[in-house]
Amino acid sequence: MNQQQLKAVFQKWADHLGSGQLDDFYAMMDEEIIIFDEDLPWRLTKKDFIEHIGFHVLNWDSFEWVPRELQYSCLNTVGIVSGYATFRGKPKDAGFRQRFMGFTQTWVDAGDGKIALVCWHQGPLMGQIEGASPS
Repeated sequence: MNQQQLKAVFQKWADHLGSGQLDDFYAMMDEEIIIFDEDLPWRLTKKDFIEHIGFHVLNWDSFEWVPRELQYSCLNTVGIVSGYATFRGKPKDAGFRQRFMGFTQTWVDAGDGKIALVCWHQGPLMGQIEGASPS
């Protein structure tokens, strides 16, 4: 895997999320992916994460995950994407949410031309989140 391939697969994945093509978004994640999400205090499986996003789809008018300041690193069949992201959205019942976080993703060349997301960790930047999500 090289940086050009990693950048392309990450952008495709982010575009699927941003456009609401969730089946395509999830398809790029390995079945055994490990996820640490900024919103929950425990490790998530792919199934757990799908349920978590499903909650947002049903209970929010809008939400988006905006990555920025991305860095890409590749070593043989492994690629790492790191950066910052902003999660922002509008729950149906009240207020507006905005969270700033750092994130790291591990992508692996799974063979047959498929590059899969195998680990995604994102955590809030506490100095930025304090009071940033009024209800």
